[in-house]
Amino acid sequence: MNIYLIFAWIWGAMIATAFWEAYVEGRNAGNRGKFGWKIQFSKSITLTAYHFYLFFVMWPLLITLPLVVHGWDSRLFGILMSAYFTGLVIEDFTWFIVNPVVKFSEWNPGFVNYYPWVRIGKGYFPLIYLTHLAAAVLSWMFFWAD
Repeated sequence: MNIYLIFAWIWGAMIATAFWEAYVEGRNAGNRGKFGWKIQFSKSITLTAYHFYLFFVMWPLLITLPLVVHGWDSRLFGILMSAYFTGLVIEDFTWFIVNPVVKFSEWNPGFVNYYPWVRIGKGYFPLIYLTHLAAAVLSWMFFWAD
């Protein structure tokens, strides 16, 4: 099993998702301009039907396909989860690089007010990036660290 290839494959697919999502959403990032239901968890955290079905249904179904085909493998599950959670960060960040109508300089708490940010040193970072990276590390620690 080539771990690097698994990560590259999932990250490549996440980057592709960032492209089509940026072109579909335009300036309507996060919870802006979405049809369907929305769950407001707090002032800065909203889950839209669109994002639920994309990131909580479609992506997990696709990523776990190897487990369906070959059977359960804890190590592979951990690798897939680590690639998925780091891929989510890559996908979101790439959205700001490739979006044709949103400037990269708008990657800040002012424009991106649909999830919370934390200050680290002199900069601000989306809290969701840190939680996703932590989930990837935990997946590595519990499932596939040698």
